[in-house]
Amino acid sequence: MMEIVDAYAHCGLNKYTPIEDVRAVMKTAGVSCAVLVQHMGEFDNSYIADIAASDPTCFAGVFLVDSSSVTAVEDLKKEARSGVFKGIRFTVDVFKNSPQLCQAAVDEGLIIVLYAPDGIAEHVEILDAFLNLNPSCRLVITHLGNPDLGEGPGFESYKSVFTLARYAGVYYQVSGMKMFCPYPHRELYSLIGEAVEAFGVSRLVWGSNYPVVGDDEDYMKDLHLLREKKLPLPEQTIKEIAGNNAHRLWFSDTN
Repeated sequence: MMEIVDAYAHCGLNKYTPIEDVRAVMKTAGVSCAVLVQHMGEFDNSYIADIAASDPTCFAGVFLVDSSSVTAVEDLKKEARSGVFKGIRFTVDVFKNSPQLCQAAVDEGLIIVLYAPDGIAEHVEILDAFLNLNPSCRLVITHLGNPDLGEGPGFESYKSVFTLARYAGVYYQVSGMKMFCPYPHRELYSLIGEAVEAFGVSRLVWGSNYPVVGDDEDYMKDLHLLREKKLPLPEQTIKEIAGNNAHRLWFSDTN
């Protein structure tokens, strides 16, 4: 039986949806584990911390700190050393403006969940420099690196992201497709196919981006694309991308 791990979902009390809704859609979809990622602008991570602490085999937590705060590094270390969180979410600008914060994340053994709201292409150089200095860094490029569909179908400038695949700790996440184009997201298929070639089978992961993806039906439809071999992925890779890779990255020390 194929294990499904949702490597990117949101929950919250003030924005998005409570954890009960996430559990419900996971159950309907047959998803065994999920990574709960803090939403932008929320620096009180206690809700996700409580969930991850109470059920660490099912949920991994990703926190956020205010990178502009003078206590950002101390705040990061406090959350990291709580033993609850597995990762921290950064925008690409943090690598330019607060490199000491990125360094602290690596030093604390955190997985960096990277969000590039305006696209990753123009930031590849600075990311490459950081990764070159920190080869042990584990970094997940979320939402396909936020490609610009205006560049399609070739996506020539975007393709520089694939040069980061030479770092063994960099993962590429198939998530957030609805943010760029409607279901079934065919405009993105060429990028997904090239990502497999660049990153290999073992460093691609799937995430729902729930509830940004939409309602439960939208969740199921996107998962169906992966599970039923609708995306341009070799059939033998589906189990790895759907669950095995994310389980190894986020949950291997809880078994």
